[in-house]
Amino acid sequence: MRPLVALTALLLAATVATAQQGQDRQQGQERQQGQDQQQQPTFRTGVDVITVDVGAIDSRGQPVTDLHAPEFTVKIDGQPRRVVTADLVKYDYTPDSGITRRPEPKQQQFETLFTTNITQAEGRMIMIAVDQMNIRPGAARPILESAGRFLDRLNPADRVAFISYPDPGVVVDFTNDKQRLRLAMQKVIGTQSRFQGRRNIGLVEAIDIAQKGDDRRMQEVTNRECRGLLDMALEQCMRDIVDESNSILWTTRRDTEASLRGLREWLQHLSETEGQKTLILLSEGLVTDSPSDLEDVVRAAMRGRVAVNVLLMDVPRSDATQGPLPPTFTEDRELEIRGLNDLASLSRGSIFQVVGTADRAFERLASEISAYYLLSVEQAPSDNDGRNHRIDVSVQRRGVTLRSRQAFVLDPTGGRKTAEESLIESLRSPLAVAGVPLRLTSFIYQDPKASGKVRIVLAADVGQAGTAPGQYTMGFIVVDDLGKVVASRSEKLKLEPLEGRKNASLSYLDAVSVDPGVYDVRLAAVDADGRHGSVVREVNAWKMAGEEFTYADLVVNHAATASAGLRPDVEPHVDADGVAAYMELYAASEDTFKDVKVNFEIADDDSAPALLTMPVELRTGAQPTWRNALGFIGAEPLPAGRYVARARILKGDKLAAVLVRPFILEPAPASKGGPIVIPAAFARVATFNRNAVLEPALVNGWLDSIATRSPSLKSAMTEARAGRYSPAALEALSAGDQQIAAFLKGLDLYAKGDINQASIQLNIAAGPRKEFYPAALLLGACFAAGGRDRDAAGIWQMALGTEDRPLVAYTLLADARMRDGQADAVISILKPAYAKNPGNDDLGKRLAVAYLVTAAFGEALPILDNFLTRHPNDPDALFAAVLAQYQVSLVTGAELSSVDKAKLLKYEKAYKGPEQALLTKYVTSLGVTR
Repeated sequence: MRPLVALTALLLAATVATAQQGQDRQQGQERQQGQDQQQQPTFRTGVDVITVDVGAIDSRGQPVTDLHAPEFTVKIDGQPRRVVTADLVKYDYTPDSGITRRPEPKQQQFETLFTTNITQAEGRMIMIAVDQMNIRPGAARPILESAGRFLDRLNPADRVAFISYPDPGVVVDFTNDKQRLRLAMQKVIGTQSRFQGRRNIGLVEAIDIAQKGDDRRMQEVTNRECRGLLDMALEQCMRDIVDESNSILWTTRRDTEASLRGLREWLQHLSETEGQKTLILLSEGLVTDSPSDLEDVVRAAMRGRVAVNVLLMDVPRSDATQGPLPPTFTEDRELEIRGLNDLASLSRGSIFQVVGTADRAFERLASEISAYYLLSVEQAPSDNDGRNHRIDVSVQRRGVTLRSRQAFVLDPTGGRKTAEESLIESLRSPLAVAGVPLRLTSFIYQDPKASGKVRIVLAADVGQAGTAPGQYTMGFIVVDDLGKVVASRSEKLKLEPLEGRKNASLSYLDAVSVDPGVYDVRLAAVDADGRHGSVVREVNAWKMAGEEFTYADLVVNHAATASAGLRPDVEPHVDADGVAAYMELYAASEDTFKDVKVNFEIADDDSAPALLTMPVELRTGAQPTWRNALGFIGAEPLPAGRYVARARILKGDKLAAVLVRPFILEPAPASKGGPIVIPAAFARVATFNRNAVLEPALVNGWLDSIATRSPSLKSAMTEARAGRYSPAALEALSAGDQQIAAFLKGLDLYAKGDINQASIQLNIAAGPRKEFYPAALLLGACFAAGGRDRDAAGIWQMALGTEDRPLVAYTLLADARMRDGQADAVISILKPAYAKNPGNDDLGKRLAVAYLVTAAFGEALPILDNFLTRHPNDPDALFAAVLAQYQVSLVTGAELSSVDKAKLLKYEKAYKGPEQALLTKYVTSLGVTR
């Protein structure tokens, strides 16, 4: 490692920063200072992407949370751009009336599986702003009372600021002190004043006359305001109309400029703080000539990642003026509203018309801001020119309304910081910085080299998926609960993806030893272009040394990497070869482990039923009182997707702990086929039953056939039907039929268990080409009884011929071939027989298993459906049928019909076996729900 020159300064700066943050928390202040970041662009970019905030709501104002990257269409300056990722950022939200105080959220688990600066869960930054220049005195009071109730709807982690503008105004910085915010709201009055002249001239009339020189409008106002006047009096009246129109226009422009200037300054102030923000603007109107008047304000909102939502306050006609109602009151209101509409639409916001209180508007707003998407969009070289670029975002799904900015700016100018300066800047922040995407996880172990210490292993994904390998300046600090930096490290290194994985983030791994305790770990990264990001993770380094019984974190990764040691990873990608899982356990005495058991599981999430389970053997670790658990779970049965691996630790009959780690199962290559998992009881091939060929019906059939062919053997057949096969053989020999005599003698020996001698007699009886079928069947049975399935199958196959044989002949041959691993041969044997006997379950079950083993799921499915019509509750057949349908759909990609969906739901409901979770996984993965 090559420590940076600025490392000492970094530690000092970080220590001061964390101490100051502790004071800020005590004062209820959590605003992040960042004057040196004022010129940073709003849309944080990776190597080749632009990040765009997009809100998506349905017709009821509820966030749409199931959109994916391929569903978004993004055009920049009219040209389509590829959407690389679409990350959902979601906050806790419970719909209610907006008046009742919401309950505190349930306590979350101490640590998440990983922490990211892409979809931050810390909370939101919300600013409530009052445009007092455009609000009548006292008109905002009921709206601000609703805003006070809205504060109770927010999450504990949210921070709210309150301001009124232009100056002098009320200012409360970002805080979670709700009482302070409510007191500030009570101080706002509203300072709007209407121009008072001698004439009653509307705003639209004044603009038409003074700005546009509209003669027709001038004549209309003259006819109304100068009625009955002549000569000089008329001329003076007309001059008064022009003068007052100019005054109205000048006053309106002055107020608009003051209002926009105040709003722009606060938006620029917000751009100093990293992260997405929501501004809730209270106003009665904003008069602009065109949307271009808002360009500076919208640009400031873009730079600060601020979505401006407007609460448009109603202006009743009876209260519109202190004098007579303007003749163009309706047109004037449309003009005032248009400016606010443009402001909201250009800055990813919504506009809500408010009459009376604003409880419903705040409720709708609480819903809309509870989730949004971060789209990573391909960047072109021409984007980084400091100019406005129009951006259009759409989705094809009906009923979805998107809120996104209509333009963005990437500013190439500004002072360039060194990598060390950017690293320090990121590590100072108690909140995550999103310039470089990061995902961080931690693993805790007992340090084998430092007594009493705990080793924290940090694993991180750096950059967007598909980021090219490159040089990064990486650093971290570990901060204790007193704000003291207890450990740090920084270095410049080249980062690459793990295992050459395509379209993956870059991988970072480091470790540090600390005393047991709870820490904040801040990891920062600076890329070669100077972009910097950070992430903050709370880590519980629990005490391990000297404890009666404890354990370390679980590590999972691709099974193929286990031989070289499992590398900790944020969310490892594995394939059907399976998952390797590893953990360590510690105790004060070796005897402690006598009643300790560990099972590794795969499940959909940390609380879902296990899909696959495997017990793990404990092995002695680095010290006599340490144990290692290493196990492998094949992933063949599972559909591709996200899963968790779990280590379930049992001590005696009590559950000691459950440790969880996420992983992603990649789709199996098309050439490899899908997973093949068949219920053991269903697929188990029967061991050879020596008595199967001694069934009375089968033997009597042979004897009847011999009697028909050779009437001279009547006496021999009489003895044989009585079970006296040896005397029968002598009778046949006396009659001169040596073949039948050998057959009957072999049958007698076989029945008595003398397999070797029986095979000699039966081989003679069967003939050189095994044309005498009864003897050939018994001869094959001799080989099968001796474990020689291939020899048995060869004889049975030769003797089968083209004639119809007893069904047992097909099942015996099929079982022998299956035991010999020749499933394809089983299909060729049983397919014709099953076609003639589709109701025979012995044939059908064996043929279905052969199809499943050879991945011919489409052929297995109708046989299984047929079987289940007679055995509707057979758990193994139900599972096999669902598996077959899943595989057929996986290969064809065809959507299931309503009939198939109903069938799968029926099978799922009927299934009562041990693989309920896995069966349900197959059903739901096909889009079938109850």
